[in-house]
Amino acid sequence: MGPEIDRLHRECLSLIMATTNAAHIPAASYAPFAHMDGHFYILVSGLAVHGENLKNQPELDILLIEDESKTRNIYARLRLNYRARASRVAKGSPEHARAVALLTGRAGKTVELLDSMDDFTMYRLTPLRGTLVQGFGKAFVFDPADLSEGVVQLDEKNIDKYR
Repeated sequence: MGPEIDRLHRECLSLIMATTNAAHIPAASYAPFAHMDGHFYILVSGLAVHGENLKNQPELDILLIEDESKTRNIYARLRLNYRARASRVAKGSPEHARAVALLTGRAGKTVELLDSMDDFTMYRLTPLRGTLVQGFGKAFVFDPADLSEGVVQLDEKNIDKYR
């Protein structure tokens, strides 16, 4: 399980996110990311719907999914979901500098330009619970902070507990 999680973290350059506003209206979007110390870092505009949502409603869902061209069955794509919580990273902090450097390495120099703009904010997305789907009948729920503990294979008997 760990190698597939690491591969998705490495190969996916952007994550898909589901956020909500104060009225619980959902919005789907994406952002390039860097993965560092167990967290995802994204740089987003406060003018974008997801930027406003993250600022006011920090709970979100993240999806990393295998490229369609690499899958043998479109219904069984390798995918990884995280329930997560967003928090702002202060500009000028060591954490911010590390995240910008990593994100620049993955997404290019546009990161530095965006980071210099007043409306862009770096967010740390902290995974709270993960679900890895490896194919039909191969779905697992886990604690992202500790893959060695509490990995549960989902089935018809326990799935309601983890929804």
